[in-house]
Amino acid sequence: MHPSECPDIGPICQLRDEPPQLHDQDFTIAELRATLEHGITDALGVEVQLPLRLSATTVRFTTLDGTPLTLDYENIHHRDETLFGLGDPWLMGRYAWRLGDVGVAARLGVTVPLGGTVENPFALGAQGLPHQHVQFGTGTVQPLLGLEASRTWGSWGTRLWGQAQLSLVENRFGYQGGNRFAAGVSAEGPVLGALRFMASADVVNEQPERWDGLVQQDGNLGRTDVLVGAGLAFPMGAVRLGLNLRVPVYQYIIGHHGQLTYPGILQLTAGSTFGGSGSSSRN
Repeated sequence: MHPSECPDIGPICQLRDEPPQLHDQDFTIAELRATLEHGITDALGVEVQLPLRLSATTVRFTTLDGTPLTLDYENIHHRDETLFGLGDPWLMGRYAWRLGDVGVAARLGVTVPLGGTVENPFALGAQGLPHQHVQFGTGTVQPLLGLEASRTWGSWGTRLWGQAQLSLVENRFGYQGGNRFAAGVSAEGPVLGALRFMASADVVNEQPERWDGLVQQDGNLGRTDVLVGAGLAFPMGAVRLGLNLRVPVYQYIIGHHGQLTYPGILQLTAGSTFGGSGSSSRN
């Protein structure tokens, strides 16, 4: 939710005095991510991740005191719409080794700029033209770094992990996403029979985005989220099914104006190993 007033509301301001408004948006965001890993040796492996993304948006316009507004013109900033498309695939190599009872794996890779991108929405908005803020890709190759450590005690296990996605250059539209960093810890153990319980805690940090080298006050100004999660996993034949819910317990959002908040993340997974111990497929 954010306020808007002339001339930012759009071309209607050139025709009449349009009073200030509140724009209240709801997003439903979903992603289907297919992951394929192949072990070349016990230590070396490769991994490919292919994301498909959906963003469904509804917007409600009100006066500053909350009275609903029905616009008799098209708003250039927001609209009810559903977008679907390919995100940027990930290509990574993996090297694994052991430190005593601890298994360690390092990953190094890049994103492939196949996801959809948009023209500078702030430049278009300044010209009074309709524009889009939602994009599924970055338009650039971005380095990926990852490190994890895991250990098991009988039927119990724990995992520590960290990951970085670096944005080093801007794309052809002048967009440069912020660097993204994440780290977490998880543990799992038996509940009843083959049913297993999982618990996790994660911290995610995203740096501000830039358009033509500038941090826009209506753009993504950066944030840090701390989430806790719990879930269940159950094997069905060769497939392991999982259900996990993560909720934010702390959010630090730079410049709350126009920034997103969310109640939680629901994750469904299905994974299988085939062709030997080094290859697996997950969704």
